[in-house]
Amino acid sequence: MFAKPMRGVHGGKLPASIPLSLTADEVESVAQAALQEPALRLVVALSDVHALPARRIRSLLLEEVDLPGRRLDPEDLDRPLDEYTAEAITDYLATRHRRWSNSTNPHLLISRNTATTTAAVGTFWMDKLVKQLPVGVDRLRHDRILEEALANGADPLHLAHVFSLGAKTSPVARPPSPLRPPNRIRAPR
Repeated sequence: MFAKPMRGVHGGKLPASIPLSLTADEVESVAQAALQEPALRLVVALSDVHALPARRIRSLLLEEVDLPGRRLDPEDLDRPLDEYTAEAITDYLATRHRRWSNSTNPHLLISRNTATTTAAVGTFWMDKLVKQLPVGVDRLRHDRILEEALANGADPLHLAHVFSLGAKTSPVARPPSPLRPPNRIRAPR
C-alpha cells in the first residue's frame, strides 16, 4: 500500500553557490593577459569595472559609448566612464579601425566574421577571447559586484541600482562575508 511514499516529491534545485572574490594571483593573471590584446582588455574593463554581463558586452553599440563626454550608456544606465575603460575603448577602437576601417557594424566589438555585417560577436568569439584567463567574464562581473557590496554594506537596493540587477539576475544570494577582502583589477602602471 505504501511502497513508494516519496513518489512525485521532488527535492528542488540545489542552492546557488556564493561567488567568491578573485585571488591576488587571478587578478594579476587577468591584468597581464589584458595587456596583450585590446579586445580582451575592453572585455575585462566592461565586465570587471562596469559589471556588464557577457551578453550585454557582446551587444554593446558604438552609440552607447560617449568618449568625449566620458559616459557609457548600456541599456539607458548612463554610467560615468572611468580612465581605465576609456583607454581600453580608445585602444580597441584604434585596433578596430586599423583592421576593419570600412566596417559599418554598429557594435563596439566586432570580429573578422561580423565586420562586414551588422551582427554582434557571438558567444564562441567571446569564449575564445577569454579562454586564456583563469576566470570567465561572469566571475569578473561577480567580483565587481562583491566589491561594491563590501564597500557599501551589501545594500541590495544600492546594488540593484548601480548594476541594474533584478531578483533573478543578482549573483549575490546573500551579503558577502566581511572577512573576505575585496580584490580588483587595477589599471597597470
